[in-house]
Amino acid sequence: MQYLKHIPTIAKWIQTNKRISGLEMAVFKIAYPEPYRLLKGTTYEQIAETISPYQDDARFEHYIRLVLSPQGEQWLKYALDLIKRS
Repeated sequence: MQYLKHIPTIAKWIQTNKRISGLEMAVFKIAYPEPYRLLKGTTYEQIAETISPYQDDARFEHYIRLVLSPQGEQWLKYALDLIKRS
């Protein structure tokens, strides 16, 4: 599953309400090209639809429920917008 391996990190950023600087986005784009490309070409709705079936998986349930929460949706839409504009 392409998103699941990145969900713990995304959940951490949601919990801390991480604000992403332009420099951080540039580094992310270079250092992590796979997740960058993956996220640049998707929407929150597509991510939510893809990860929803795994929300009862013991390894990921906490992270996925956070991503699917209103707080998670707001943060991820913010991050996806930054990625699309970079």
